[in-house]
Amino acid sequence: MSKELNSYFEMLVHIPMCTHANPKNILIISNDSENFIIELKKYIDLNISICKTSEAIGKLTDMNENDLDLLIVDDEKLMKDKIFCGLSKRVLGARGVMSAKSSSLSQNTSDAKIELENLGESFRILMPYSFMVDDKTSFAYLASGYYHPTADINLQRADLTEGFTYYNSDIAIAAFSMPNFIRKEYLGLIKS
Repeated sequence: MSKELNSYFEMLVHIPMCTHANPKNILIISNDSENFIIELKKYIDLNISICKTSEAIGKLTDMNENDLDLLIVDDEKLMKDKIFCGLSKRVLGARGVMSAKSSSLSQNTSDAKIELENLGESFRILMPYSFMVDDKTSFAYLASGYYHPTADINLQRADLTEGFTYYNSDIAIAAFSMPNFIRKEYLGLIKS
């Protein structure tokens, strides 16, 4: 795997892992979870579950409230589903954190607005972040009812965990910086 492609998995995993104070129970929703698991294995004592994207709503429906600390979603189409977003909040509870692949905030504004509106109905904190993958800007969301990704970053975990290729605490904080045209386009939808 290229170093650039690795940035995708690192940013979807380590942004929420270093935002939540003590993540233990994690669900990965992806049709290809292997690289996410590799990143999560950099930490100890985690309970990791995996679910295909086509089974996501059923999986979340079967879970109890507050079952998860972390939810990693590798499909932006799920963010367009209000039921999925509501179920995500229910299983994460008040202190859970979700990272999710998003549509391009610079090129697919109508899709991104739908995603932000749906997530915004369920989460108090909703912030997009960006990173480079193969010389292109990719976007994701960090959603939480409690933790803020730049105020609550665990610097020790972010900088002392071994094996990062792309991620570090400076990248984590910088990832949430957005240009003015994006801030203006999504004014009222981003919740920080």
